Amino acid sequence: MIDWPSELQPATMEWGRVFNSYAFTSPFTQSQQIRTHPGAYWKCSLTFRNLKRPKERVLSTFIGSLHGMAGTFKLKPWTRPPGPFVGNAVVDGGGQAGAQLVTRNWNANALVLRLGDYITISDQLLEVLADVTSNAQGIAVVPVSPWLRVPPANGATVNYRAPYAIMRLARDDVSLSIQALIAGGTLECREAF
Repeated sequence: MIDWPSELQPATMEWGRVFNSYAFTSPFTQSQQIRTHPGAYWKCSLTFRNLKRPKERVLSTFIGSLHGMAGTFKLKPWTRPPGPFVGNAVVDGGGQAGAQLVTRNWNANALVLRLGDYITISDQLLEVLADVTSNAQGIAVVPVSPWLRVPPANGATVNYRAPYAIMRLARDDVSLSIQALIAGGTLECREAF
């Protein structure tokens, strides 16, 4: 796994989730039943424009280092900076699954996470769905999306200071548009797990 090159920021970024839901539509009444499961993942499209030669080289060699869909990289969300330090939070109890996570070791009686914050636990990027306040013992229940794919271990670190997603290219064929002095292109990516 390699880190995203810090000197490269896309001109535009499409960012979203692909949920793992199934629909059954009745052939008689057209009513629907929807069933959802863990296994949702992040996807993104990174578009680069007007890259001068040094940055075009960085992007080209980064793509080469990935070897198509086989390689993985850490992508940090650029648009949502983390809040202040509020403790050395960890998962409180193993075997947790679903859309909320019990955590401990936060500063007591404090707003520890805000609606829309990102956290990474066991290499899974999660979005916090509501403001979270710890109790007097430093315990907080965090509502998250997408659902946890794999239950994190008791004591697993809650990375809220530098969250990241583990991503891979969505296709093996990647090309850049190269002109006399500038280059550009789009990378289609999805979360790797």
